[in-house]
Amino acid sequence: MTAPLVELQGVTKIYRLGEVEVPALRGVDLRVELQDFLALMGPSGSGKSTLLHILGLLDRPTSGQVLWEGQDITHLNGWRLAELRGSRIGFVFQMFNLVSNLTAVENVELPLVFLGVPPRERRKRAEEALVRLGLGDRLRHRPNQLSGGQQQRVALARALVTDPALLIADEPTGNLDTTTGREILTLFSELNHQGRTVVLATHDPEAAEVAKVRMRLRDGLIVEVF
Repeated sequence: MTAPLVELQGVTKIYRLGEVEVPALRGVDLRVELQDFLALMGPSGSGKSTLLHILGLLDRPTSGQVLWEGQDITHLNGWRLAELRGSRIGFVFQMFNLVSNLTAVENVELPLVFLGVPPRERRKRAEEALVRLGLGDRLRHRPNQLSGGQQQRVALARALVTDPALLIADEPTGNLDTTTGREILTLFSELNHQGRTVVLATHDPEAAEVAKVRMRLRDGLIVEVF
């Protein structure tokens, strides 16, 4: 039996604010299989962003285990964790997080720079990623010359340019109008149909409907799967 892509076992996360402990996750078990499309739902404070950050190796649990393709990576050192994250996981965020003084193609190249890909190869891959997302005529535009939807497509191209095993999206339509948001969600659905594993966090039930499986969080626990 093939191991899941990512698995969380009894994961807790406690934030300490001075002498006060704030539990964000209270013992979560979760399996993300290859080609899954999961939506994590819940209001602010439910734990969905914390869970997403642990799945994406951006944060460590207070207790419990994180397994990647069956291997326990809970206690990997920071450098090894960053290497795994940079090569195997792509991120898309609500705020786009584009570098304002770089062009679209230069923004998409950034993950490849960190991976040590030679300049000519990374430019080729970045341009191809943007063309696939319908931005072939915007390669040299800077973020302030792009609409919100175009900026999110650049961010999506940047997430995909490393050919990650897992695509993580945190409120990716939160700063977009309804029509543009639907276009971005359709792209996620198409990517999943092409074999990409996607985990999406959202407070919007309509956005979550594109996923194959929806999980509702409350007070740091998964309380419903449907």
